[in-house]
Amino acid sequence: MSDFGKRLDESLKQVADFAEGKAKPGTYRVTTFNDDGKPHVVADFSDEFLAQIDAEIAAERELEKEQSAKAQSV
Repeated sequence: MSDFGKRLDESLKQVADFAEGKAKPGTYRVTTFNDDGKPHVVADFSDEFLAQIDAEIAAERELEKEQSAKAQSV
């Protein structure tokens, strides 16, 4: 099988895993391209992205706790 054929086969397996909901962190990034050719990430299952989301959620929860404590002390 040619190199292109191997890459195509791997891509099809990844698409099937993604469609079945079996995508694992660090494995997939779904990207589309705008009319001007710039990439736009539609879905990202990379470790870095998931860590960023976890950090944002933790920061939001901490802010909510601080606001709740402030409201109770007033």
